[in-house]
Amino acid sequence: MFDLLKKLINKPKPCSNGVSVRDFYNESAEKEFMRTTKNAAHMLEFQTTEYFYKKYLKKGMKVLDAGGGPGRYTIDLAKQGCYMTLLDISDKELEIAKRKIKQHHVDKFVDSVDLGSITELPYKDNSFDMVLCIGGPLSHLRTDKERQKAIKELVRVAKIDAPIFISVMARPAVLNLCVKDFKEYIKSYGYKDNKYDFWKETRLLIQQGDDNWFVGCSYAHFFWPSELKDLVLKTAKNTKLLHQVALEWPNQNAHKEFNEIAKNKKHYKKWLDLHFSVCEHPDMLSLSAHIMIVIQKKK
Repeated sequence: MFDLLKKLINKPKPCSNGVSVRDFYNESAEKEFMRTTKNAAHMLEFQTTEYFYKKYLKKGMKVLDAGGGPGRYTIDLAKQGCYMTLLDISDKELEIAKRKIKQHHVDKFVDSVDLGSITELPYKDNSFDMVLCIGGPLSHLRTDKERQKAIKELVRVAKIDAPIFISVMARPAVLNLCVKDFKEYIKSYGYKDNKYDFWKETRLLIQQGDDNWFVGCSYAHFFWPSELKDLVLKTAKNTKLLHQVALEWPNQNAHKEFNEIAKNKKHYKKWLDLHFSVCEHPDMLSLSAHIMIVIQKKK
């Protein structure tokens, strides 16, 4: 996500907001499939998410990948013998998912690929052994009411004792980026007669977490770590908290440097060991661009 933003703010043309989330992801569908695996820095989000869901993985599980886009996690879990259901709001991303699923020869492990919203899941109660809502789908819902509705839906379709994984985009990380790339924001987003007002929008981001110029054109809500925990646990009262995770804190605003470290396998392994040793510490959550909460459905 932050990589897409950096590319956009360096383009010498005006930005305009108001693009729907569906249209945004339809436009960036191919990039989204590659986003989490194109280099070591981007892979860390994927690797950390995988590290935690493997703790609960059993071959033959029925798993929902809600808001799973082009199917990166669906393919990974299908390769491990899970029977997958993929849902997303972007028809273009689902087209890519169907193609990639065939290319990876996991068709028999994918039960369905469905167009739909995480706020209205078209599945029966207690249908899945594991539920994923990974990469920030919850961040693209505009109101707490919508977010609560989505959380209730994710819990509703999960079986009793099923783990539910939810990751979102974090507010501290994007605020740090606003400082780091201040000149580029002003230069690109404020180009000529553009209506973008950096100070107004950054104040809104700080106070409410709302970004009406997400990657220059769409909408995203950036969460305080405590906000995500409170929202999930207050909404899903029939759940137990399992984990809170800083998915990629070592590479925050240091992608180039992290990729250099990764070239040395010994150094890279040591950094991964350090990462996993502290990624669940509550104070680490504010350092990561994406944060994840894992809950378990109870009776």
